[in-house]
Amino acid sequence: MPGFHIVSKNPWIIHCYNFGNIFSPIKQLAPYLLRPARGRIHFVLTLNWSILPRRKFEAFNRAYHRHLRRYPHLVVTVLANEPDELQLLREHGIRSELCNQNAFLDERLYTIQDEKKHYDAVINSRMAPYKRIELVRDIQNCCLITYFLDPQDYEYVKTVLPLSEKYKGACPHLHFPQYNGRTWQHYNIEEICKVYASSHCGVILSAEEGACFAAMEYLLCGLPVVTTPSIGGREAFFDKDYVIWTEPVPEAVAEAVKKARQLPVSAQEIRDRTIAGMQSVRAVYCEILNSIAREEGVERDFRAEWDSFFINKMHTNMSEPDAVAFLRAQGLNLHYPLLHRLHNGHKVFKAWLKGLKQTWRERERAPHMSD
Repeated sequence: MPGFHIVSKNPWIIHCYNFGNIFSPIKQLAPYLLRPARGRIHFVLTLNWSILPRRKFEAFNRAYHRHLRRYPHLVVTVLANEPDELQLLREHGIRSELCNQNAFLDERLYTIQDEKKHYDAVINSRMAPYKRIELVRDIQNCCLITYFLDPQDYEYVKTVLPLSEKYKGACPHLHFPQYNGRTWQHYNIEEICKVYASSHCGVILSAEEGACFAAMEYLLCGLPVVTTPSIGGREAFFDKDYVIWTEPVPEAVAEAVKKARQLPVSAQEIRDRTIAGMQSVRAVYCEILNSIAREEGVERDFRAEWDSFFINKMHTNMSEPDAVAFLRAQGLNLHYPLLHRLHNGHKVFKAWLKGLKQTWRERERAPHMSD
């Protein structure tokens, strides 16, 4: 499912976010894109997962250079989430700039709300082993916000939450307000912000992932943060005045939460300082866009135009057919290779089948987690 957003039509600049495949949505959209009448098409790619692990980087490096050769009218600028990523990318001839994805959250959506504090901590996390939710075990009053993506997530939840006599879970003090004993509810942004406001701090415990939007959501909602060491870039907007680093063991995490509760910094100061950091990174991003425009012989001031193109997280998710139809409606020249159409038809069927299975899981499997 391509996640992308058209930033500019003169020149063509498409911001995208690589869900799933290491080089999506460029891999998905490139076969359709013909050379424009003037100039080239630029992709600005945000990384959703750290590419520092060797297995990740080798796959990314191959995909980048393969597409560079195959589609010379496409130019890809990769936005690194942390300095080590930037260095690695540039050492291998990959066009890249340092620009952390967390600067692209819409601060108007994630705000401080007036709610009574009910929880010592909150953890907003996918229900997946890499999130290490079990490390909140010793926090006496912790709230979980979660979602499920894969079948194994439904197995992992049984090891974490006290769902029943059969599945006691590792975290007896973990509150799960989305779950009523039979089904679980998806929370929207407003509901998430209310839970944040009801919590004294936010917790994030993975050792490896991307920059992690939840880490930024905590800060924008005025929460201090408890974090373990990690790779992926989530520390870009952290400050020692309102972030507590801890070892990845339950006892240390619980102790760090106690310290976070005692920090003297106010919620408004955390939010204000975080937004100031975001503005600095957004200025870098706008200069990247200005430079791309100059390459194509166009003078633009994207900083002055920010409000005209900015959207939350700088991407919208669409199915591949919908994405192609949208790009065509926006005026891009497209073609439809027969083999790619056949392949895409197969993917549409697979997506339909996957959606059907997901619906079945949510209606049948999740309600019976207490069995």
